[in-house]
Parts: sequence; C-alpha cells; structure tokens
Amino acid sequence: MQNPLRGALAALLLTPLMLAAEPAPDFAITELDTTVHELSQERLVYLDFWASWCGPCRHSFPFMNELKAKFEDKGLTVVAVNVDVEPADAEPFLAKYPADFTLHYDPEGAIAEAYAVPGMPTSYLIRNGEILERHIGFRKSQTQALFDEIEGYLP
Repeated sequence: MQNPLRGALAALLLTPLMLAAEPAPDFAITELDTTVHELSQERLVYLDFWASWCGPCRHSFPFMNELKAKFEDKGLTVVAVNVDVEPADAEPFLAKYPADFTLHYDPEGAIAEAYAVPGMPTSYLIRNGEILERHIGFRKSQTQALFDEIEGYLP
C-alpha cells in the first residue's frame, strides 16, 4: 500500500510556493568578462540553483536559455548557481547542456544556505531585492505557466 503522504509531499515539492515579497539575500556575481551583477540592483532576476547530478536540471537549462532569449530585452536577468562541491563536476553537464545565461559557482554552499534551498533545482524570481516567487523542482509541462508568470512581472 502506498503512503498517501508521499504523493502529497511530491506534489508540494513540485508546486510553486507563494511568498509575500520577502527580502532576497544579496550577493554579487562576477562573470568571466568582469561584469558584476548585484541582485538587489537588478530589475527582475530569475535565480536558479542547480547541480550536475540533478536530473530535472537537464530540462531546466534549455528553458532558461529560452527564458533569456525571450525576456532579456524586457529587463530579465537569468542567473544559475551551481552547488557542486567541485566546480569541475559541472563541466560535463555544461558540455551537454550549454548555458547562454550567467553562471556562478557556490562550492561552499553559502549562497544556497542563505536562500535555504531545499533541493535541486530551486528557482526564485526576484525584483529589487525581494523574492516574488519560489519554485522547487522543474517539470517541462509547467514551462508555459512559468513563461506567463515571469512575463506578468515584466513591464
């Protein structure tokens, strides 16, 4: 007999959580070209936490590439934070699933801890330093709903 709580827990983890615009922990990201992004100063940020061993992340990367292509000109910045202990572990993943968006490495887990990331992937929609939305997990079937949600926050 299946445990009914197991199914409920799985549904909860894959459902977006509504947050009452709580403050987003701030950190600066320096890209390879020395461009610095501070999340509190960006208009709208899609912040994703991922790891090389994360199965759903294989589907979220093409989504984030499309997200950037579709909404960058409207003011969206896409940032993905890798939490692998060894940043080199991400290289084979990135060779298969290249990123057209900003990547940052957090091998000590300090940024993930500041955001209380419960699992991979977890994404946050942030505007002016406030968390607007949080999504735990990623399902391709929710892609259009995510596009619509993000577009609703853009001017």
